[in-house]
Order: sequence, then C-alpha cells, then structure tokens
Amino acid sequence: MTTLRDLNTGEKGVITKVRGRGAFRKRITEMGFIKGKEVTVIRSAPLKDPVDFKVMGYEVSLRRNEAALIEVITSDELPENLINGKFEGVIEADPLQKIAHEKGRVIDVALVGNPNSGKTTIFNMASRSKQMTGNYGGVTVDSTLASFKLDGYTLQITDLPGTYSLSHYTPEELFVREHIRDKMPDIVVNVIDSSNLERNLYLTMQLIDMDIRVVVALNMHDEMLDTGAQFDYKALGRMLGVPFVPTVGNKKKGIDDLFRKVIDVYEDNDPDVRHIHIHYGQDIEKAIDKLQGIIKEDQSILDPAAPRYFALKLLEKDEGVYEVLSKKATYGHIKKTAEKEIKKLESQHREDTETLITDARYGFIEGGLQETFKLGKKEKG
Repeated sequence: MTTLRDLNTGEKGVITKVRGRGAFRKRITEMGFIKGKEVTVIRSAPLKDPVDFKVMGYEVSLRRNEAALIEVITSDELPENLINGKFEGVIEADPLQKIAHEKGRVIDVALVGNPNSGKTTIFNMASRSKQMTGNYGGVTVDSTLASFKLDGYTLQITDLPGTYSLSHYTPEELFVREHIRDKMPDIVVNVIDSSNLERNLYLTMQLIDMDIRVVVALNMHDEMLDTGAQFDYKALGRMLGVPFVPTVGNKKKGIDDLFRKVIDVYEDNDPDVRHIHIHYGQDIEKAIDKLQGIIKEDQSILDPAAPRYFALKLLEKDEGVYEVLSKKATYGHIKKTAEKEIKKLESQHREDTETLITDARYGFIEGGLQETFKLGKKEKG
C-alpha cells in the first residue's frame, strides 16, 4: 500500500482511497483529495512538515501524518504489460486510472457487536465461511478475516470479538477499540440484537463518539416482528446519522442489503449519514470542551481518534487512553485538567464520572427509543 507520504518531490500518484474519520475526511475531500484524482508532490523535505501537493490545479499543504491516510497508485505499481513498449517507462493515463478505480472499490469492513448478537453468523453467511460460531470464555482474543465480492466491490471483512462496550476492562474491549482506532476500517458494521435494543445500542453510542462511519445491522429482526413491536428504525437512523438495515443472519435475510448499504456509505451516497454529538448534559459538556481545547493543541493526537472521544475517555478514567496520551508533550497539562474536571463533576453530582457518562448514554438511548419504538403485545404480557 502506497500513500502520499511515501512519494518524493516531483512524483505523482492517483488517489485510490482516503482513510481517516469524519472531520478529517470531510476537510480533505473538500480540498480535492478524492478517489481518481492525480496528485503531484511539489515540495517534500524529509521528516519535515508540511508537504506541498498539487491536486485539481491547486497547491495544498498537508502534514505527513495526514498524507499517510491518503492511498495512491503510482506508475511503478503497474503490471509490466501495461507499460507502453514504444516509449519505455511511459504509462498511458487510462490504465493508471483504471487500476486506481479498481483499488478504490476495495472496502475494509469491521464487524462489531455484543456477544450472541449474531455477528459471526452474518460474517459466515456473507463470506460463506464454515467457521464455528459462538463465544467461549478463556479463548485467546483474535479476529477472523474473509472477503467477498458484491456489485463490483470487494469487501474485506474482519470479524472482531464480541464486546458489550469499548471500555478498558476486558481484552475484548481493548482489542476491538484498538483495531478500530489503529487499523481505521472504512466502515464499521455494528450488529445489534433486535430483541434487546437498549443494551445493544450502548455500543452504537460509543462508536458514534469515535466519529467513524457506521452501519447498523438490526439483526434477528424477525423475532422483533413476531412480538408485534413497532420500530421506526429509519427515523432513529436519521436521528443518529447512522443507517439501520434489518437482517436475519441465520436465514441469510438482508445480508446483501446490509452490504449494499455499506457500499452506499463508503461512496458517500447516503444523505442521512452525518456525525452527531451525543449530549451528555451541560456540566459534562463543559468539561469535554475544556479538554478538547487542550487536546487540539497537539495535532499528533488528532490522527488516531477524535478529540471529543479522547476527552470522554479521560473523564471516564480510561487507563488505556491515559497511557496513549502519556507519550505526548502536552500530557501533563491534559492530565491535570482532566483530574480537575473529574473532581469538579464528582463534587457537583456526588457520583463518579464513569457512572455519570454511562447514565447519560442510556438516557440518550431511552429518549431515542421513546420516539421510535413501541413494545408488542407479547412483550407487554
């Protein structure tokens, strides 16, 4: 995989994919860094920022860490049979664009969900895998990979371990969130159990806080319908900025629809997709704002995750995030501010901040479900 950071002054590449999360992707595409466009390196000093590029007739500067998130193909990567024999080393534009187009149709997807949500069943059905499904205590934390083709796209799927949240208490939680943060999949498919929406949507809220592109698989949808429940999942999806797709994994229903929606979101073709901020209440929001302001002072912190995500995790006393940030120059200031805000919140509310944030998430979920979900008669009985 070649990225813009790998190119030297004067070299060119055609963009195949832009990685990264919401705010970065939006800004970078608005600057002209979109799939299929040719980019030329104008000035690049080794190990120094910024690097100057020319794209769509304009000169644009990017930090090296930003350039590393833009994948390209260069003439050096073309097969020999596509090199023009008459003019050795000269590449026709069309083959380069064609291969760039093909590479841009490879989508990295991560499957996440609560244990027993049917996540691995969907993985097996989509990839025609013969793997056993289930969750076993004591098994080494790992992920499973597979790929399949749909509508001209190659979907590379990683089935991550089942987890109830993205906290720091279990190996599964740490493994899943580090994969999302460090590997930066193009799309995260969050498989939820339709019979337990409130509990399953907690993980969805945490994914939204990470400012990544999410598609929700509303799995075991037939069981919900059997109870007579009414769920306007499209309305909830618009509210959250995240599309919901009904599935019945063990019957292979809705699987193609799910991954077609993944393609739509990947290609930015779903008008309802947007990033929202879950509101945690006035006091917590003030603390988040203070921490975000300090976090944003160090640009290197912003590459792996959103500043709001880091601020929330600091307030939740997440040891893993404290460890990640401890390597940054501004860590002392960040840690001192976090401790001050935690002490203030706990004094105001007489409750630890992790519980305050958890309660706020569930409150947000409850409010959304009150507007979109009605229990069926069988459930009431």
